[in-house]
Amino acid sequence: MSETSIIIPAAPQFSFKRTVLSHGWYMLPPFSWDAASATLLYVYQSAAGAVLRLRMRAFAEGVAVDSLDCELENDRLRLEVSRAVKRMLNIDWDLSAFYAGMAAHEGYHWLESERRGRILTAPSLWEDLAKVLLTTNCRWAQTVNMCRQLCRLGAPHPVVENCRAFPTAERIAAMNFDDFAEQTRAGYRSAYLHELARKIGDGAVDLAAWLALDGDEFFRAVKSLKGFGDYAAGTLARMVGHFDKIAIDTACHAMFAELHNGGVKGSASDIKTHYERFGRWRGLVMWMDIMRHYEA
Repeated sequence: MSETSIIIPAAPQFSFKRTVLSHGWYMLPPFSWDAASATLLYVYQSAAGAVLRLRMRAFAEGVAVDSLDCELENDRLRLEVSRAVKRMLNIDWDLSAFYAGMAAHEGYHWLESERRGRILTAPSLWEDLAKVLLTTNCRWAQTVNMCRQLCRLGAPHPVVENCRAFPTAERIAAMNFDDFAEQTRAGYRSAYLHELARKIGDGAVDLAAWLALDGDEFFRAVKSLKGFGDYAAGTLARMVGHFDKIAIDTACHAMFAELHNGGVKGSASDIKTHYERFGRWRGLVMWMDIMRHYEA
């Protein structure tokens, strides 16, 4: 391990690998995952505009982070990178109450023993909003392709070709819409994404303030955006730690039919009724049920 690596400690309940593989974000640029070495890479644009390739790996009871491009010796940059990585891996989440609550439900003891529950996110809510929008009404392969197109608009790495950070909202807002739509090829989502970027840029949407909202307020704030319905709002709520919202999509329907409904597709009402017994954890339990057969 490099002497200039940043070591971020985590609670014993933390699992780096299971967090990374908690959903498909690790497949979406500027993330990439090297399964052989269990290393997560992310192309990060710092507040000062520098584009760095961050490398994250499990280290003792935490995470080791370094850059493939420079030594992270600047105190301000080290602090910024540490905060970004903590958000990506949700290292500061305390899931003790979740595990204690789930101990009362038969068939869910694996959540604690396998240290499940954390969810990989982007360093910014803007990036998560954009990516969730790109999952709506399409297959996963389309989501991956649209995200690749979008990342081509991000700030380039100074040396490595075809290596770019996720584009900032300000970058998208500054683009002519027709050019943006042509380059992203995201269909109707392009208009919604461009409008969101403009609202963030002119201050009409304050994402920093959103992170201080309670679950219901956050859910309503996301739903106020064009293109973001119950599924998108519930997904984003779960990603920022509001676990009582159910996000129902085709994956949820398929899981519910297989695990809880004898192979028969249930209605959205059936799914919500089933998970109601998990109280404030119902949205997280639903997602863990979807992911329970994925090996990490």
